[in-house]
Amino acid sequence: MEIEDDKRKWCFVLCDDQVNASDCLNAPTTFFSTKFGPVIDTKEGLELWQGCYKGVCLSQCGLDLTIDTTVAPFYKPISVVTFVGEFLGRTDLSRPLSHKEYAKIERALKGIQVETIHQPDKIMKYRIKGLTVVPLKELMFPIGDDGIMTTIVDYYQSRYNRNLEYIHWPCLQCGVSGRQIFLPMEVCKVVQGQRYREKLSTTQAAKLLKVTCKRPHTRLKGIMKVAKSNFDLGELTEGEFSASGFPKMLYGSVLPTPLLKYGNEENFMPSGGRWNMVNKKLIDGGKVERWACLNFSKVPALKVESFCTQLINMCNDMGMVFEGQPLTLPQSTKCMDIQSALNALDYHTLELFAHQGRPKRLQLLIVILPEEKGHYGTIKRICETQLGIVSQCCLPKHVKEHANAEYLENVALKINLKAGGRNAILQEGLPFLSGIPTIIFGADVSHPSPGVYSPSISAVVASMDWPEVATYRCVISAQLPKQEIITNLFQVTQDTNGCVKTDSMIKELLLSFYQKNHRKPERIIFYRDGVSESQFSQVLLHEVDAIRKACMSLDEYYLPPITFVLVQKRHQTRLFPFVTTRDPEPKGILPGTVVDYGICDPWGFDFYLSSHASEGSCRPTHYTVLFDENRFTPGALQSITYNLCYTYARCTRSVSIVAPVYYAHLAASRGRSYQGNFGDGSSIRETTPSDELPEFLQLPKIDGDVLEVMFYC
Repeated sequence: MEIEDDKRKWCFVLCDDQVNASDCLNAPTTFFSTKFGPVIDTKEGLELWQGCYKGVCLSQCGLDLTIDTTVAPFYKPISVVTFVGEFLGRTDLSRPLSHKEYAKIERALKGIQVETIHQPDKIMKYRIKGLTVVPLKELMFPIGDDGIMTTIVDYYQSRYNRNLEYIHWPCLQCGVSGRQIFLPMEVCKVVQGQRYREKLSTTQAAKLLKVTCKRPHTRLKGIMKVAKSNFDLGELTEGEFSASGFPKMLYGSVLPTPLLKYGNEENFMPSGGRWNMVNKKLIDGGKVERWACLNFSKVPALKVESFCTQLINMCNDMGMVFEGQPLTLPQSTKCMDIQSALNALDYHTLELFAHQGRPKRLQLLIVILPEEKGHYGTIKRICETQLGIVSQCCLPKHVKEHANAEYLENVALKINLKAGGRNAILQEGLPFLSGIPTIIFGADVSHPSPGVYSPSISAVVASMDWPEVATYRCVISAQLPKQEIITNLFQVTQDTNGCVKTDSMIKELLLSFYQKNHRKPERIIFYRDGVSESQFSQVLLHEVDAIRKACMSLDEYYLPPITFVLVQKRHQTRLFPFVTTRDPEPKGILPGTVVDYGICDPWGFDFYLSSHASEGSCRPTHYTVLFDENRFTPGALQSITYNLCYTYARCTRSVSIVAPVYYAHLAASRGRSYQGNFGDGSSIRETTPSDELPEFLQLPKIDGDVLEVMFYC
């Protein structure tokens, strides 16, 4: 890797090429094939296929033809019975499916194609619409013109001489509403080459990560191998266009690492984008006087007590102030459900504090989660919207007599934020912003999973503590499913009496900033995540206009300049360090590497920034400036953005995207956890106006005391 010390320039490569593939399964810009590499069995009904991305984009140097390798999960071409056993991790297939297993299997199988295997000379393909409610042995249908009812078990025995075995399982439901087709699972096989699009389990994700995580030079060789084996350079050169067939070489600057300030250390400079909390104190340690612990797991009480003692000692060592011992319920939580236990604890503590002359609620609740998954959202919803309590959840596997110090340190960082403290700040503040009151926004939208009727959740966070910019307040809102534009940035509505009212997330955050700083923001920087290139014009038209209207709703002459930046992490541009004789296998791209020429929009204002520590090939974050009334120079905005990546308070490292966008993502996920699943929602959609969100899908109101701290971290 070559570096020019005087100009701080790096040299690295980006793989550009074009592919013509055949016998492949195509996505819009990606195709997969078993010929690209070995198929990896996850042992959970799925297998991992190697794939290849291809795309064309316009840059300052002309047209770029881009190639990248990728991996995606596919359904294994096995019998449906085998798939169910593997997917559920069950060796005993004689038991009926539980309610949770039924829902999990229906979600996994719905929409995929299967083919019949009970007639070797006649193979039929069907698409699964769902599963029957009753098991196979109870399912009957009319046969013949006289309408005599028969069971599916008897039908397969008499018609195909096949004795069905898994009669306690539901049937596959295919066909259309007017012509239902019921197929036993054991007579069907999954058709090969179908992409699995649900969220991967922890073990599946670990296997996928093991396949995709490669050293930079190894990944680059793989890309070049795929390109050369599927791309005839001679044919393209002879035609209208020509291509070099080699990776593009670029130059990029390395931005200086910012200084951080902790409570007992004035000048601390991270190295390689990472650091730790050894011999460091929190810049502002929170104070917790009233706290409690609830254990919903099977971990013994003595271990929980020891864990809480270790956690509180860690918090105190880092600069927080915890007083007293945790409050506990007089009775055991094992005989109570989560709702009852939380309500009982709230009632008990309020009564106790009232006798002590302190009519206040708990400041913090430490919750040991149950071993079964799925309760996290329930706990957060009850605590934050009903009881007004900030909570910190811990997994049972981490609750030990001698807990891991790094884990305790990480939890302590989160607790301090929830107690109203601050972990660290930039020593010199954000560059170019310290002289003028500036508010920094981050925004994201979380969409429901396919097949689930649930609203999209929009979240906007804004910095409150200018000029340090370390504390963010959030506003969360629900909107119509799959709608990317944030509708509640500024919205004018009428109530039932015809009175006009405004619903504005931006206005609420601007007022909070004024209350904290006693000054209006004189500049606005807005980082927006999750927007594709096809939606750039819509976002510019609607959301920038909404920000302007929200400002004018406070004062018609209040027109602070706005800089609107789009943040994109989902792209296929990869950066590879330049290989030299001195360093034939370079480790990765240095944090702070920025590229703004050679692969950027020739007419726009955009740049690629690698702000995190990268061991392998680097996927930089693409920042596109859609609107800039502050007239930042490229270097100024790049420096502001890179410095923000060091202010993410949940960990001790520079993150890959700016901190406010990360916080917005967390807040949107928290709003999603307040919502339950409503199934496919077909009957709901038929009776619901397309331009109005049903009242029962609206988010519950978050308690005011909870909103004062960074509860979503």
